[in-house]
Amino acid sequence: MNQAQAALYIDPPSHHFLGDRLFDAEQAKYGGDQLMAPYVHLRAALARQGIPVHTADLMPETPDGPAKVYVSMGRLGSYRRLAQRADVTLSAFFAMECPIVDPAMYRAMARAQPFFKRLYSWSDGASLARFTGRRLALRPFCWPQSFDCVHDALWRRDGRKFLVMINSNKLPQLYWQELYTERLRAVAHFSRTGEVDLYGREWEQPAHRLGRTWIPYTLRKWERQLRGSWQQFRPDPLLEAARSAYRGKAESKSETLSRYTFALCFENMVLKGWITEKLFDCFFTGTVPIYWGAPDIEKHVPRDSFIDMRHFRDYAELGCFLRSLTAREIGRYRESARAFVSSPHFHPFSKEAFADIFRQIVCEDIQCARR
Repeated sequence: MNQAQAALYIDPPSHHFLGDRLFDAEQAKYGGDQLMAPYVHLRAALARQGIPVHTADLMPETPDGPAKVYVSMGRLGSYRRLAQRADVTLSAFFAMECPIVDPAMYRAMARAQPFFKRLYSWSDGASLARFTGRRLALRPFCWPQSFDCVHDALWRRDGRKFLVMINSNKLPQLYWQELYTERLRAVAHFSRTGEVDLYGREWEQPAHRLGRTWIPYTLRKWERQLRGSWQQFRPDPLLEAARSAYRGKAESKSETLSRYTFALCFENMVLKGWITEKLFDCFFTGTVPIYWGAPDIEKHVPRDSFIDMRHFRDYAELGCFLRSLTAREIGRYRESARAFVSSPHFHPFSKEAFADIFRQIVCEDIQCARR
């Protein structure tokens, strides 16, 4: 088989990354440092095998040239049309977004499954059945991290402040097992004593509701403005507390984290396997994460590398615990995290593991197409 006769086309998680912007390391700076690095890496890895990689909008309209392998990173607007083309293999669909943020995508996955050869998720079919409508056959993958080692200069930074949280002012579509509210409660508690600094986007405005919806953009904009007007008369205590702790947008997430000893590190929701970049961003900078999210987190990450919020009755108890830690005890958390990042156990979260998935599916599907 000559793999040079195959091409991979990736439908990115958002239209903002079309036109091959998915492979531009400078894109999505608002989301974190080098957030696109895993896609840059997989494109380079496949190029070394003679397999060109582009975003799906650059796929030729006519069925000529190399065989085309199509992978969607959460978009379901094109797969039925592409399924009609003999030169295109609908290789894989990756459920990238959180179920409570994009429930429409999960409802559509059951309809899409017969068209795709593989469905990937961070969680499993049983845990997602309430969102997909039935238990689907899902392959596991881990959210790929942009870095493979700690940022040494930032990791060794001294003179750190106490506590930070970096999150934008957002709301989910659904509220089942959500942690958006818990972030606000945590910030509200620690803001009373001035012990927390909040960074992110849009805290000066009403919260932005995430996810796709049938409601037109204009109506959603009016609804947000209406909430803003209403809050002027009936301020939300949690939002007011967050604004009192707000310090700006955080131009560099890594640099900002490195100025603090602890970070509130809550996922968007409690869901098996749902482990994003938040925990690892702290590991890379030597900041001790206070984690709440995946109930199976200890199967993936050493328990002594983070502080588990589930072990505390409330934020008052958490605060007492954090203040009681000695420098040596804090150092143990940091060293455990650094050892994990440099160990083989971190590999499932690496850029290389992410690229390996794409290498394998391209190889398998082109082989099948040529039999």
